[in-house]
Amino acid sequence: MRKVEACAKCGSTAIVHRAMVVHRNENLEQSLNLRVDADPAAMLFKKSVRSIMHAEVCSACGYSEFYADDPGALFNAFSESQAQ
Repeated sequence: MRKVEACAKCGSTAIVHRAMVVHRNENLEQSLNLRVDADPAAMLFKKSVRSIMHAEVCSACGYSEFYADDPGALFNAFSESQAQ
């Protein structure tokens, strides 16, 4: 997993690592996910692969970078979808 050492915008090293990216719906918070369908043309059973998102946040300027926790699985599903 990538760990940001310094802000890409201001150079600060005051970074909040692995902040959770959440969606709030009324009183329920859920982790934000990325989804790639290995079989996007399927009506059902698209062989969806999901990865939770996290953020690296600069506490000096607020610049944020978002990362998938499992980018390899997303890429494998994407590759499979392109082979069809």
